[in-house]
Amino acid sequence: MSDIWSEALQGLQPRLGAQTYDLWLRPIALRRVTGTHLHLTAPNRFMKEWFENHYLGVVLDELRARTAQTYDVEIEVTTEPTPAPLPNATTPPPPRPLITAPPPQLSGRYRFQNFIKGAGNELAASAAWAAANEPGTRFNPFFIYGGVGLGKTHLLHAIGHHIHATRPELRIVYQSAERFMNEFIAAVRFNQFDEFRSRYREQCDVLLIDDIQFIAGRDRTMDEFFHVFNVLYEAEKQIVVTADRMPSEMQGMEDRLISRLNWGLVADIKPPDLETRIAILRQKAEHDRIPISDDVTLHLASIVRSNVRELEGSLVRVSTLAGLKNVPITCDFVSELLGAPAVNAQPPPVSIENVQKTVAAHFSVRITDLKGPRRHQGISRPRMIAMYLSRQLTGASFPEIGLRFGGKDHSTVINACKRIESIQSDDRELRATVDTLRRQLTSDTSTVATM
Repeated sequence: MSDIWSEALQGLQPRLGAQTYDLWLRPIALRRVTGTHLHLTAPNRFMKEWFENHYLGVVLDELRARTAQTYDVEIEVTTEPTPAPLPNATTPPPPRPLITAPPPQLSGRYRFQNFIKGAGNELAASAAWAAANEPGTRFNPFFIYGGVGLGKTHLLHAIGHHIHATRPELRIVYQSAERFMNEFIAAVRFNQFDEFRSRYREQCDVLLIDDIQFIAGRDRTMDEFFHVFNVLYEAEKQIVVTADRMPSEMQGMEDRLISRLNWGLVADIKPPDLETRIAILRQKAEHDRIPISDDVTLHLASIVRSNVRELEGSLVRVSTLAGLKNVPITCDFVSELLGAPAVNAQPPPVSIENVQKTVAAHFSVRITDLKGPRRHQGISRPRMIAMYLSRQLTGASFPEIGLRFGGKDHSTVINACKRIESIQSDDRELRATVDTLRRQLTSDTSTVATM
């Protein structure tokens, strides 16, 4: 049965993608089979719940198709015990690891326990948890990008805290890119290269760098970070980096450094949807003991849509002014202070990456295939549609679209757009598919039917 289980998981890899397979399917192990009851194990509770909620049904369908048998499942959270020493062993026990203090720059406010997950940050949050549980092995390097106040720094601190709690012997260095640069400049000025390089290359097991885009255009700083990166990566030390944009979009960043930042997992964080904003407000109100009703929470979440930082700041502002005026927090009070929700507010702009993700999900293909050279119709048609929608919805130039689709020539993009435009006039099914994808990309995800 273990062979059938492994074959079923392997069979799903082309459909789900290698990244999903490595993150969520490979760690789930078959322990034993009792009749039609499968006893599985997961390395932690988070992975168990995620597998149950997102992939268990798909796996059971695959098993049913292969064996013509319906199975039920029990998943146990377990960790492998540390092997006991052999009796009469003559080898002395290894020295106890040195327990280090967490970097003082890590904020106690930012932990996994109080990070609100939603559709816009799901991948980044899940991968951050995986990297924190298996530093240096699962996702290395791990690159998180997104706009201001969306939670990049929160995840970076949370990774540091979790690693220190579970692997206290590891030496963690957290630093903003600006401070890294200033330390490097000071090392140059005062001839302290040995101390600087020892701190980042020899005395570091986990490197957490915030806002790496700050060093773009600083040639000597980029060169030094490049060498730090290489030393740590070759030693299988965990590297986590954040930025406000994806590596390829950082103007002034060296190509060799962009290449290395793309070696591991690149995950983005988008603005939170309405449900996530409500959850964030409820958590903040509970933490700060702010009396606020569900109606007011929904009203406030409908007004402030940009980022988490502004959302929490608006709640504090509303609460403070209501306290000063000695009035209850009502919807009218919030509207008077912050303005009413925009009735015809425009949805956030569509990006080429959003188009690629949406099209890939619709056709059950990988984004790497959309960017790759394969010309099979199962890939080429979705690729042309993605290029067409990128041109229609983002306003990007043909050369820019070509660049974002694996460096293809602008003429390829032009031909793809013309081809889809032409086929739509005769192919009703294609026209319906394109219209569905367009509505999905341009709809305002900040509104929901029910709460």
